[in-house]
Amino acid sequence: MKKLLLLLCFIFISSTSYSQFIAEDFDYPAGDSLGAHGWVSFSGGATNRLLVTSPGLTYTDYVGSGIGNATTLINSGQDAYKSLSSDQTSGSVYTSMMVNVTTARTGDYFAAYLPSTSTTLFNARLYVKANLNGFYSFGISKTTAGSGGIFYGDSVFSTGTTYLIVLKYTFNIGSTTDDEVTLYAFSGAVPSTEPGTAYVGPITGTATDIANIGRFALRQGSAASSPDMVVDGIYTDGSWNNAVLPVELSSFSSVINNRDVTLNWTTASELNNSGFDIERSSAISSWTKIGNVTGNGTVSTSVNYSFTDRGLAAGNYSYRLKQIDFNGNFEYFNLSSEVNIGVPSAYKLSQNYPNPFNPATTISYDIPADGKVSLKLFDMSGKEVATLVNEVKTAGYYSVNFNAANLSSGIYFYELASGDFSSVKKMMLVK
Repeated sequence: MKKLLLLLCFIFISSTSYSQFIAEDFDYPAGDSLGAHGWVSFSGGATNRLLVTSPGLTYTDYVGSGIGNATTLINSGQDAYKSLSSDQTSGSVYTSMMVNVTTARTGDYFAAYLPSTSTTLFNARLYVKANLNGFYSFGISKTTAGSGGIFYGDSVFSTGTTYLIVLKYTFNIGSTTDDEVTLYAFSGAVPSTEPGTAYVGPITGTATDIANIGRFALRQGSAASSPDMVVDGIYTDGSWNNAVLPVELSSFSSVINNRDVTLNWTTASELNNSGFDIERSSAISSWTKIGNVTGNGTVSTSVNYSFTDRGLAAGNYSYRLKQIDFNGNFEYFNLSSEVNIGVPSAYKLSQNYPNPFNPATTISYDIPADGKVSLKLFDMSGKEVATLVNEVKTAGYYSVNFNAANLSSGIYFYELASGDFSSVKKMMLVK
């Protein structure tokens, strides 16, 4: 059975077990300037301003997948940085992001780290370069090309495809030129622990080590060399998340009972799980929240969940879970197939619920063929006291909500009539 990760099981989930310095999903209106959302322009002026663009990127099981929009880098334009929550001077700093290159050129860098007091000392530069067979490669340099060179990995990446890359900078105590830069690049599943072999690096270069990492910058280089690309889901952290318990969804299924749909799902384990919003869509309505089920925080054992969507009309429906953690991060998981509520095979009048009731109750009935439908209420003497339905109905499942606030306590009878079918049931009003 395929396992779906409810949270990012490999890197960069917000929790108290490690530090997160930037979380940028570009969850803002398309067309907004990045400058309106915490990014600081430092070069390029108003030319090709960095804007929020739509749609955002998706990458299976990535914590930033499918949230908000994105930003698009072209060339010869504005550069901007976002400050980390605190300056980093030791250990390692990791930045993960989704990237989709639409045009690769001769090679230039599009992102880098900056110290908190500089907009020129680009360190751990990220490059994209095209090759002759139509593919491209990512590359890194520690600082400038002249201080150790640019190192590219294999040219195995295709334009128009979303990939996940992870940039790592490691501070090393001792020499002033021994800090390391490493790049990981993924097209499929990402391991839960940091791989022993990187896509490129580690490299050290010959330039003097950066004093601190205080900013992460996006850059639009020259028209001849820089790539056109979409960037989304930028997360900067203090570690590869190798100590976090995954939250795994091991199953997600549905059961149909007449016009009720029961959703069942099971987690193998959970981390920081606040709960699940249940959402439904159909041919006549967009995604709508229909309920919520509380999660179990952090547990290492399997947990079963269930939710029943009741009283649906005939038609096709889609369902998805919106899993939300206590930090507000969320991810969607779709039921693999549509749910079909068909036309009933026979007439049926159900017992009202609740019963006894005060003062409201619901009466459900099934109609297998189009026709005139009558649903009436009578008192003990046989006197009609209410007409609930008196119209032509198409075949399907129906419910009527009845409020008896104006009636006295006692026993009443309700009758469904359609064509040659007739059925009577008893209800009790207790005030």
